[in-house]
Amino acid sequence: MSKIITEEMIRDRMSEYYDSGGGETFYVGFNGLAKHYSIKEGGVTDWTGFPGSGKTELLLETLKNSTEFYGHKHLIYMPDAGTVEEVIAKLIHKFTGKQFEEYYYDENNERQLVKNRIEESDMFKMIPKVLESFKIYNPETKKEKNGTRSKTLTPVEFWQYAVDNKDKLGIFSAVIDSWNYMRHDTEGYGREDKWLESTLSYRNELAESNDLHFHTIIHPKAPRKDKTGKIIFPDMHDLKGGSEWGNNGKSIIIVHREEGSPITNVKVDKAKPIVVGVKGVACLKYDIKVGRFYENITSTGMKRIYSHKEHIVELDNNKMPNGFEDFETYQNPF
Repeated sequence: MSKIITEEMIRDRMSEYYDSGGGETFYVGFNGLAKHYSIKEGGVTDWTGFPGSGKTELLLETLKNSTEFYGHKHLIYMPDAGTVEEVIAKLIHKFTGKQFEEYYYDENNERQLVKNRIEESDMFKMIPKVLESFKIYNPETKKEKNGTRSKTLTPVEFWQYAVDNKDKLGIFSAVIDSWNYMRHDTEGYGREDKWLESTLSYRNELAESNDLHFHTIIHPKAPRKDKTGKIIFPDMHDLKGGSEWGNNGKSIIIVHREEGSPITNVKVDKAKPIVVGVKGVACLKYDIKVGRFYENITSTGMKRIYSHKEHIVELDNNKMPNGFEDFETYQNPF
């Protein structure tokens, strides 16, 4: 039976809420994103963007920063990011700045030797560090008659596993990449949008009541183009599955990079509750050699600044967003 909230019931909780300023949040490592988005304990974040936009890279770096800055651990199920080996390699790349590939192809399509390739001995030193902070979920899968692997795991089953094993694993967040790899158990709902509405509402309650943050990557629908043939920056209404992502989502982040541009645009399309941030856009650049994003900050003399633990105070205001005057190819997509 439900109860009406009384002063005695809520007094201590309101005191905690007041002391935390509306709830505990964690800085993600970039000045440009600071006012738009921070990670809230017990919150949810949905990420989207077209293939090659950098959404998985940015999410992984956000998780890596969370580990380095605050000691957070994460349960990850990321088959869309590659095999288990590939995911671990991506994380080692971000932690060390050392690449796994032996060769790369330059602008003339000629093969070049990678100069900062990680040594095998250093790789083995990093594996336990990565697995200490990133608990990789690897469910058993069954092969269908046509040779494909069945999607045996529903989102609710994954989130419930995170809740049930939170203390044992010591995790702060649980990550799905991507939504289309999950089994959508829509039986009994009639329509998929009804199932999605119920599933996302349950997810939100589960995250909040267990102080776990749930990250999810969702693919957008087929890209739309303007009259010139340019791909239109997607928004939260373009997610596969329909409007329920926008209706039930808490924080929704769209990552977009124009073809041929070095700029990664990060649009926070929804930020909820208010302590998380406000809607807006930040711009980052990706350094493929070290596997990390960076920004330029005016108070540092416009030097290349990789993710950092403390917010750097800006000394100058300028007309371009986030101090990107030296990004000669910058184009505001909005």
